[in-house]
Amino acid sequence: MLYTIFLYQSKSGLLIYDKNFQNISDGKMELFASFFSALKSFIGEMVLEGSKELKNIELGDYTVLITPISEINADLVLIGDKDDHKQINKMIPKLVKTILKHQEIFLNWKGNRVDFEILDQPISELISSNKKLIGEKSLIEKPDVVLKSIWGHRKDLTPQEIENLKLEMNILENKIEDSPSLPNKLIILEKLVEISEKIKDDQNFIRYQQKIKETKDEIRDTTIKLNYYLEKIKKTINQAVANLRNKPIQEGDYKDVYLNLFSFSNKLKYMTDDDKWKQYRKYADVIINREEVSREELSSVISEILKMKENIEDYLN
Repeated sequence: MLYTIFLYQSKSGLLIYDKNFQNISDGKMELFASFFSALKSFIGEMVLEGSKELKNIELGDYTVLITPISEINADLVLIGDKDDHKQINKMIPKLVKTILKHQEIFLNWKGNRVDFEILDQPISELISSNKKLIGEKSLIEKPDVVLKSIWGHRKDLTPQEIENLKLEMNILENKIEDSPSLPNKLIILEKLVEISEKIKDDQNFIRYQQKIKETKDEIRDTTIKLNYYLEKIKKTINQAVANLRNKPIQEGDYKDVYLNLFSFSNKLKYMTDDDKWKQYRKYADVIINREEVSREELSSVISEILKMKENIEDYLN
């Protein structure tokens, strides 16, 4: 089976086009984002080593074929099963011919990868014509094997360098436990992925990938809930003020305002590094304990709630 096709700029090693033929859902692709990033980075390094001839690199049960296309100053990279090496080799001249039909795009390229989407259809049709190269598998079935093979091509760090990085890893792990901020946690996890790649620790590399996916999902979910509570705050505070009519401000019904403010502040706590969330918790406390505060203080808090911005991004920056 053929899993993916890449095109890299020969001189810069920049990935300018990729086409997947793997059976991977969007969720799985996101989960293994660091894995694919490591794979693409490794291949970029191989491209930069430079060669005027076809290069064959083995990654466990897989093979990576790198073919320079001098006419467009790019390298064609195919990743497939080692057992299908001959079939993939036969496909290379056809792929090169197809790509060169669009030579002007490469030579006049201004940096927008969308320009290369014109290659999607002819390349897909070409690969689909060979049923032996189409399947239901994916590279993420054996990520540890691929990672070990990639790292096997790289120089080992010294024992002292590994020890230092492991110490840094422990410090970062402790920081995750101490920090409630989800964005901060994500930054630390991405750093832990980098370290595990440097020390060639495939188990932690995959484990941290999973944690990154979970954290991104949690950030998305929390942002959605924050937006919901913000909309409810704006709606309920306006209703409460409108329903006051001629009654004293302290006799208003602010129960729903309080509930949404409390929930908003509670979620905001996990999305910022500062104590901004405490401000909205204080507003909620004043609202629920309005009989214990002065009319002036209650009036001031209600005024601040009415002035709350509608864009959730204003609270996350």
